[in-house]
Amino acid sequence: MSILLFLKSLFAQPTFTSGERVNLILGGAVARTDGYVVGHAEGGVLVEWPKGGASVVNANNLSLIG
Repeated sequence: MSILLFLKSLFAQPTFTSGERVNLILGGAVARTDGYVVGHAEGGVLVEWPKGGASVVNANNLSLIG
């Protein structure tokens, strides 16, 4: 049973909770830094950036800080 759960976890979308700090990774490089997760939207994760407002980002392109 644990093997099935492990295989399922490989294909699951990453989840973030409100208030977590994240970086945006595009093409293997950091595109934006120090964003705060505001919530989840239908198109992805809503992130507020310190400069440039907020944007909805695909969860696969985010990396957790710290």
